[in-house]
Amino acid sequence: MKLGTLFSDHAVLQQRRSVAVWGETLPGLLIEAEIAGKRSFARASSSGEFKLDLPPSEAGGPYDLTVFSPENEAEKVIVHDVLFGEVWLCSGQSNMQYKLDPKRPPSDQQDVPVWRQQKDEFIAAITEPERFRFITCPNRVTGCREKYFDGAWKYMDAENAPLASAVGAWFGSFLREKLDVPVGLICCSWGGSIIESWTSPAALKTNPYTRPMIEEWEAVRQKRETWCDHSGKPAVAKAARPDDGNSGFGKGWAAPGFDDSQWKTMKVPGSWIAQHIAGNGAVWIRRTVEIPAELAGKDLVFRSGGIDKHDTTYFNGVEIGRTGKDLEADWWETPREYAIPGKLVKAGVNTLAIRGFSFLMDGAFVGHRDDWRLEADGWQLPISGEWKAAAEYDRGKLLKTTDPGLDNQNTPGLKFDTMVRPLLPFAIGGVIWYQGESNAPNVEKSLAYQREMETMIRDWRFHWENPDLPFIQVQLADYQLAEDYYGSSSWAFLRDSQLKAARAVPDSYLVTALDTGEENEIHPQDKKSIGERLAASALYHVYGLGDLPCGPEFRRAVPENGALRVYFDYADGMELRGEPGRSFYLAGADRKYHPADEAEISGDSILLRSKQVPEPLSVRYAWSNNPVSILYNRRFPAASFSSEKEEERGDL
Repeated sequence: MKLGTLFSDHAVLQQRRSVAVWGETLPGLLIEAEIAGKRSFARASSSGEFKLDLPPSEAGGPYDLTVFSPENEAEKVIVHDVLFGEVWLCSGQSNMQYKLDPKRPPSDQQDVPVWRQQKDEFIAAITEPERFRFITCPNRVTGCREKYFDGAWKYMDAENAPLASAVGAWFGSFLREKLDVPVGLICCSWGGSIIESWTSPAALKTNPYTRPMIEEWEAVRQKRETWCDHSGKPAVAKAARPDDGNSGFGKGWAAPGFDDSQWKTMKVPGSWIAQHIAGNGAVWIRRTVEIPAELAGKDLVFRSGGIDKHDTTYFNGVEIGRTGKDLEADWWETPREYAIPGKLVKAGVNTLAIRGFSFLMDGAFVGHRDDWRLEADGWQLPISGEWKAAAEYDRGKLLKTTDPGLDNQNTPGLKFDTMVRPLLPFAIGGVIWYQGESNAPNVEKSLAYQREMETMIRDWRFHWENPDLPFIQVQLADYQLAEDYYGSSSWAFLRDSQLKAARAVPDSYLVTALDTGEENEIHPQDKKSIGERLAASALYHVYGLGDLPCGPEFRRAVPENGALRVYFDYADGMELRGEPGRSFYLAGADRKYHPADEAEISGDSILLRSKQVPEPLSVRYAWSNNPVSILYNRRFPAASFSSEKEEERGDL
């Protein structure tokens, strides 16, 4: 007898719901399951598969779950140390996958994020880790409808917690604090994933936008080479090719005496593509640093955030380290640490030069500014800020392939069949979902996301056999160059699609990460705040506790005497923290948006005016990739929104 992977030692089962238990045994056998005095029966099918449903149980344990056949004593499995409590699925892309261990040192400075995942704080606050558990689904795609995965339930203790989803861990801790019941998390996410890959093939066929995608994959599945020739590694763009070779070094670009005065200025950390230095290809950055006399001849350490994708780094014209080769895509976020031999270090002016190479997606020197520094014993020199930059060669902007296949984890339906199916229909309390960055390359795809999100929610509810399954989304954080307004922002349209999907589907909700982001880091470090907001939403909407599940939530906008009155739900303590023109933009019949000049809060509404819009009809709030968040209630910020109807939205 074999049970589904989730039915293993230390499992947490959902309280107060019937719990499906499934597995395989000999064909036709009568199967009995027993836990906490509750029993259920079923008979195995002709192929040996079975599923039975245990009656609801209250929170508690530990218990043994015994599944056996009264007709064959050899067919028996006992699962030990099982609890009943609240079980939530944590899914999405890298911001959900991002582990509690931040991989970065704490900062002594007060004006930078304090690596707010706060692993040490989290671990210090853990009590009764045996009542807080998680299981992680490994990243894999097989092209098959899988029944099992390689995973095990773990206690959320000092040893295991750093391996858990940071957002999930903080969410679960806040949930457990308020509910005082065991909590189990199923961590099932994959960095860079698109929503289409998490949706079942059958559901993708119901959406006209996604149906051609799944039909293309079905055609590819029919070919022998699909199953025989795949490498098992992530696919890259067909146009991608390895590095052309380092010609910049021969031109003296690493040398201290090189004249870079005609080079562009680039903010580091940051994307060289977003700052219009070049597209994908090879880009050099240079800067000088002042070394104190007492450190002359002493060994130093160069530290940085990741470099997307490869780098070769020089100090005073000599290579001190390199990372990545060929078309390896695994190093883009890996922090660099290179030793600088003392023989290279002189008092006064020294030169740092870095050659970055990117063959697809973004090209960037990433991380937070505090990642970028030189170090010696008891000494540290920040090296973030303005560098000189020039392209050695520029291949333009290259994206990952959209061709479906087993080498492409974003093939539509692939992660559903491989990673989600083994979880079905395990009883859960709800889903927290943090994804969307990979679905926002342009406005068209961002607009399509609303329908895709609605499709996936209904799809998962169908397969979980729970039409009311709570679903809480995280609206994307602020990211990239800061700006008050950008009408063509694909991230703004994606955020709006997230909000509209949450409003369109019953029992689905949204919290925003809008004030937690970092300009040059697509993975904001403040996972604690996101976990808290998700927990507040769950406590309010699912468990009937608390009073504010989110920030002020847009309800409607009504013209009023040359102004626009905007009404909000959850407006208790509503306030503006900044000038209205930084975030509120109004448009009239011409649909051209201009900043609001005046804003007056009255109860649950704000009256907005703009001298440039005498008869405003619609409003956009926090509408750019990296907007300024100024509207709060007494707990949380407002989500980005547009008052336009779906048919009115577009690239303006």
